[in-house]
Amino acid sequence: MSTDVRVMSMADHEYAAEVHEGTETTTHHVVLSEGFLDDLALPESDEAVLVEEILRYLLDREPNTAVPHELDPAALVGQDAEFLPELRRRLGTE
Repeated sequence: MSTDVRVMSMADHEYAAEVHEGTETTTHHVVLSEGFLDDLALPESDEAVLVEEILRYLLDREPNTAVPHELDPAALVGQDAEFLPELRRRLGTE
């Protein structure tokens, strides 16, 4: 099944994302905290790519309809031990 992820900047470290998966379209609001960004040590220009990879990570595990509309990536770090290492791998920072 084809999945299309579109990320739009709303403000500093704040993004809206639209995910099209099959016939389902969902919207998500993602805020990247300073602490989360410091842990990853990415340049600010890569934030949209980061948001897309966060969503793709979640989409690898569940359908878009199960991904929360309000998404706090920092909270995922404590809930999923694989999250941060996998993001670093996907972004080529590890």
